[in-house]
Amino acid sequence: MLADTSDGADQDLLTVTGTDTYPTTGALRMTTVSVSGCPGYPVTFFMLVDAWLSSDKTVLDRDQVCPESLTAEQVEEVNQAQMTSSQDAAVVAALMETGQATGMILTIAGTADEQAGIGVEAGDVLESITTADGETTTITSYPQLRELMTTIPPGTPLTLRVDREGTDVDVELTTIDPQDTDGDGQPDSDGSLLGLSLSAQADSDVEASFGLSDVGGPSAGTIFALGIIDEITPGDLTGGKDIAGTGTIAVDGTVGAIGGIKQKMAGAQQDGSDYFLAPAANCNEVVGNVPAGLEVYAVSTLHEAVLTVEAIADDDTSDLLTCEAVLANN
Repeated sequence: MLADTSDGADQDLLTVTGTDTYPTTGALRMTTVSVSGCPGYPVTFFMLVDAWLSSDKTVLDRDQVCPESLTAEQVEEVNQAQMTSSQDAAVVAALMETGQATGMILTIAGTADEQAGIGVEAGDVLESITTADGETTTITSYPQLRELMTTIPPGTPLTLRVDREGTDVDVELTTIDPQDTDGDGQPDSDGSLLGLSLSAQADSDVEASFGLSDVGGPSAGTIFALGIIDEITPGDLTGGKDIAGTGTIAVDGTVGAIGGIKQKMAGAQQDGSDYFLAPAANCNEVVGNVPAGLEVYAVSTLHEAVLTVEAIADDDTSDLLTCEAVLANN
């Protein structure tokens, strides 16, 4: 069961349609944190003192969570958009992991400033890419596209074939430099970028809906994906165990870092979970902050998360990756 215990009571949050589903036991718990200090949630002096003295709370610069320039409505819109995107990515990643989907439909949602006016339209579906020498690659998934782009230098002219409401349209563009998001002067990836904003949908009739309210952000993505996998694969993924976790999820199955992991581990332990899946990228915050009685294992991909849950179900955790081992290897 995919569960949320943020209100103190278990809730089954997941419904899957379009394929066979199977009985499950145990729990896969998503973890959430509450935030005060954003618009609509004022902080008093006594609340600050309590946070400073509590091991389960922390005090952050407001701009790290909700910039002062945003209204309460805008903060809520951002959080809900992140949650929706996380759920969509979880569905794609889970269906690809289980083989229920073997490809992705990549839809253009927008363009970078460098590509303004190239002729693509929101809603165009990317079908293929042709280089100047006439070599055409049919695009079947986001990971395949990303791998292709690592081989193409910036400034390379390409022809994109897109499906526009049932009609094939060719669009010319020139690739752009990869981003440097951490400001270290090095690009985040090899090769180049198309300069397009793409949304991915699994090439499958399987759909999942999540009965979740009053929770936002992207950090439940990994647990969402595991919940789907538990529902659509025979057998019992958790083996009846109570497993909590956190981590963003990308459509290619990459598990990403989140905020508030110290508080999320504490909440999981208080709600009765014995095990916790943590993004490997958060391991520096995990070590030294694990509550007594909670076993924490590090994962960096959805596939690793599945194998970790299976090992926990089998009571065979001796070879699982801990955050201490992650830090020792870095």
